[in-house]
Amino acid sequence: MIIVIILASLVILRSYADDVGTFGIRLVPNKMIENSSGILEVYALYGGHIFPTKIRNMAFSSTDSTIVQITGLEYNDTGFMTHIKIKANNPGTANIVIAAPGFTSQEFPITVYSDESAPTSLLIKATPSTFSVNGPKTGYFAVELVNNNGLPALAETDVPVTVATTNSKSLGLTMSHLTISKGQYYAVGQFQTDQIGSAKIYASAPSFPSVSTTITVISTSALTIQAYVYPTKINNFATSNAYVVAQLKDASGNEAIAHEDIPISVMITNSTATGLVNTSPQDQLIGSNSPLIIKKGDYEGYSTIQVNAGLNGTFNVGLSAPEGYIVSNHTADSTQSSTTPVQITTVPTKFLDDKSARLDMLPILATGNNELVGIMHLEDPSGYPVIASRDLQIEVDSSDPNYLSINPVHMNQGDAAVPVFGKTGNIAPPTSSVSLHVVTYNDITVQATIGEPATNSFKLVADPLVPKIQSRSDFPLALYLVDSSGALTYFPSDYAPTILPNDYFQVEPKKISNGDTTDLFNVKSLKEGSTTLNIIAGSYSTSVSLNSTNASPASIGLDYPNPLVSNLSNLMDVQVFDSHSNPIYVVEDTNMKLVSSDDSVILLPTNMTIPKGSYHSSFEVVPKSPGTATVSLISDNLALATYEISVEDMAPTMTINSSSTVLPGETLVATVKAERYGQPLPGMNVDWQVSGASVQNSDKTTNKNGTASIALTSGSSGVVSITPSISGFGFVPSKLNDVIKINSTGIATNSTNSTSGSPVTPPNLKSFKINGIDPLPFAVVGAIAAGGIMMKKKNIRLFKKNSPNANGIRK
Repeated sequence: MIIVIILASLVILRSYADDVGTFGIRLVPNKMIENSSGILEVYALYGGHIFPTKIRNMAFSSTDSTIVQITGLEYNDTGFMTHIKIKANNPGTANIVIAAPGFTSQEFPITVYSDESAPTSLLIKATPSTFSVNGPKTGYFAVELVNNNGLPALAETDVPVTVATTNSKSLGLTMSHLTISKGQYYAVGQFQTDQIGSAKIYASAPSFPSVSTTITVISTSALTIQAYVYPTKINNFATSNAYVVAQLKDASGNEAIAHEDIPISVMITNSTATGLVNTSPQDQLIGSNSPLIIKKGDYEGYSTIQVNAGLNGTFNVGLSAPEGYIVSNHTADSTQSSTTPVQITTVPTKFLDDKSARLDMLPILATGNNELVGIMHLEDPSGYPVIASRDLQIEVDSSDPNYLSINPVHMNQGDAAVPVFGKTGNIAPPTSSVSLHVVTYNDITVQATIGEPATNSFKLVADPLVPKIQSRSDFPLALYLVDSSGALTYFPSDYAPTILPNDYFQVEPKKISNGDTTDLFNVKSLKEGSTTLNIIAGSYSTSVSLNSTNASPASIGLDYPNPLVSNLSNLMDVQVFDSHSNPIYVVEDTNMKLVSSDDSVILLPTNMTIPKGSYHSSFEVVPKSPGTATVSLISDNLALATYEISVEDMAPTMTINSSSTVLPGETLVATVKAERYGQPLPGMNVDWQVSGASVQNSDKTTNKNGTASIALTSGSSGVVSITPSISGFGFVPSKLNDVIKINSTGIATNSTNSTSGSPVTPPNLKSFKINGIDPLPFAVVGAIAAGGIMMKKKNIRLFKKNSPNANGIRK
């Protein structure tokens, strides 16, 4: 029996220390994009199970550092997870070679995906693109970044853009450089047009091919200022007056709205002599309150011509205007030659009367406002002008007040002529004229010619400044008017555009001022998709189709250790993918909720965010207890993703073997064994707590078989309590308790106890060695042999002394 025991103690049991381990390897994130960083999480596997053993003297390398480069090494909080820090440089596949003593060398392949969201090209767009040489001069252009798929792409760093023009005579740039800032996808510039012609704007940036857009300046006639003088004859009996009127005309001869104040000087010359008659009205016999002004938003202006009593003659009336305008000082009367100058003649008469009123009509625009429609004066039956002998109110009836109604005309005593005003409609009558009946002696009827402003033929245009719109971003929308030639023109009035609401785009309110050319409205894309934006500004309306898009995530994934380990930190990672399951950057913060079906097993953070410009997000969790739970990922516009997650603990399995009873003062041996998945755990710290016996010798650590022993001498009575605590590596500390009865009757049994343990948390202990050698195997063998011999001798003596009586009962 002694020989058997000795041989058994010499048998080397199989332990995981004798096995060659393998590496467990995880890539975090699971799929990497070029120019991003990640880690390889490496840990020890024995028999396919995680063992919390720190891998020492690990060696590693990349088979192609141009694709995957190793940048460092670190350990997580558990101490047995090794993190190899890596950087994905370029698309492709490279292997990470990993080796360590006691492990099978491995190669782990890593595929690096191209960054489909990275900008690869430029786009450029000018708005507006057609200008008139006599119209507004200012326009805008935008340079945009797009990826390989032609979708808007965010700048990863500031992108400097150089811009230039091919024809500086037709087109000038307000800057030569733009910067598309990091995190943006476009930049806006401004240009000025000048001479007739076409010119390109070129945009270029490092590593991007250049792009261009064309701006055209077309030829149109300059606006003309037409002079009118009414009445053409004036009474010189007393100081009296006439009126000079200036109207702005377009190339077709129609009245045009001024986009700026136009100051106009009036010059009066003697028709039979050279030289000016007046330059300063205060010092001359005939003069005008020059300058008259055509106000911005109006189409005409007027001033008086005053004649001192007794002045005889015919005088030419001329106008002069600022550069850029053509002035017509010839009569607009179709019955006269187009070369006939605009003139006024003084007539000697002493006649004062209140007889017939005459109305000289001017061309009228249907503006919907009160407009100067003509000049009224009095004349005798012979057609000579007379001066009012008393205060008069003269009524003028309209054949259609919806198109033109005349305000009552008041003429004071001593007046020779007065301006007449009327309220126009917003549109011209179908016949383009309205009859006006002047109620006076010898009533007269005149025709009022009413035209529609050229602005009525203008078209409202809405155009996004960027070539392509990224969803959930802000971008400028240009709003402007074009004339019948398609060239940019001015807004003729103030407007507060009405933009009908929709689910995709939100336009910030903004007012348009009279004389504006191109107004930029800030628009926010609310979500990906298309819609038609309807816009109304005064009598103008337009619609524009807008489409916002991006490389949207098509799915979401969760990566995690399998299994997770309870009460220890575990690295998890959420990642988004496109429709081809390739990793993709998000263009906005992407929020999601994580829900565990069993919080007692694993409690997850309620909300997670993959930040704008990222493609994954990592986080740490500490599961509470072993078990399984279903984890769900929920995010807007993405399908539900669920995972069955298993959680295990890192508590070793413990057993203890000893006698069930001992005699007083007897030497006994107890052995504890630590295992994991049936594999012995060597090197675990063992702390023995004993009562009812004195310790003769004990192991401080488990041997390669996962066992540790203690030799004891029992007390005189009671029980022997043995409580070994085992700890070490990343295992949860555990302990057992074994109780051995001291048989004070002097009879001991040969049975043994075998007890399993449960995890607790004792202090860490160091192993006990002599000169680096664990003496426990020898002590155990010796103790077992000596104990066996002593027990045999003692039992023999007891057998003789306590032989059974006739009833089979020992005494």
